[in-house]
Amino acid sequence: MPILLLMAFGWGIARWGRWERSFFDRLNSLCFQWFLPLQLFMNVYEMESFRDVNWRVLSYLVGGILFALALGVAAARLAVKDPRQQGVIAMAAFRSNQVVLGLPMAEAMGGQAAMGFASVASSFCVPVFNALAVVTLSAYSRENGKKPSVPAVLKKTFCNPLIVGTLAGFAALGVRKLLPTVDGAAVFTIKDSLPSFYKALQDIAKVASPLMIFVLGTKLDLKAAGRLRKMLTLGTLLRLVLCPAILIAAAIGLRDVLQLTAAEIPALVAVFASPAAVSGPVMVQEIGGDEQLASQLVMWTTMLSMLSIFAFVFVLRSGGLL
Repeated sequence: MPILLLMAFGWGIARWGRWERSFFDRLNSLCFQWFLPLQLFMNVYEMESFRDVNWRVLSYLVGGILFALALGVAAARLAVKDPRQQGVIAMAAFRSNQVVLGLPMAEAMGGQAAMGFASVASSFCVPVFNALAVVTLSAYSRENGKKPSVPAVLKKTFCNPLIVGTLAGFAALGVRKLLPTVDGAAVFTIKDSLPSFYKALQDIAKVASPLMIFVLGTKLDLKAAGRLRKMLTLGTLLRLVLCPAILIAAAIGLRDVLQLTAAEIPALVAVFASPAAVSGPVMVQEIGGDEQLASQLVMWTTMLSMLSIFAFVFVLRSGGLL
């Protein structure tokens, strides 16, 4: 509901405010070029030890994301003609709003233990989400009416600000791990050595998600839902029903192999059943694709996830798995 209210606020400001569309486009670009990369950098840099992590479940989460991508690509190829919409549908199948909605949802389902594992899972899944999203959108984009070459897609991927922010986070994390320690702590960390600077980085990173959601609302065209009804139905079914049902059910079936615990199941729901990522339309605007379809998918999957997530949690609780 807070996401929908933020979108509604943006929608109202865009229609009754005195700002031109170009102003909101620049805000969108600011989020994509600076705020989001910084948020991803901070997410990675704040990671702690991974010694006690269930790597089998983490591997399953990454494999599940790849499966959802394959399912999305197949569905887009069979049911969608416009390449600009194909990339958006394929992205909607695998890329969820795991950070903004998934983490608090995991805590609500399983408490602090579930929140801890879900946070570690997000550190791995978010970079995978962003890398695959850039590759997918770049592969379906058209420049001068031509499909991009493999080198062009790779260049777009590694020059993408979100990938740069993530890689910078891993580089900083690696440097921190290599530094000598005193009483088990590194001799230099941004948080402890430069607390004011670290707090400023945290505050800027926190701006990314709410500002993206607000700008998303300014771009919504509610009349477009009728024109995009077929694509919205397909994308919503993939994101909220098919992918989570298949992947969560398979994980439960393999729980002995994965050594899956009740504290880790909420992470599965958070990654696979959350609605479409709010950063998706920003990437579509910057890389290429049907931005209106991406925006509508965020709105409709967010609204309908209130029902779908309730259904998944109800079934899991009824089966004694949560």
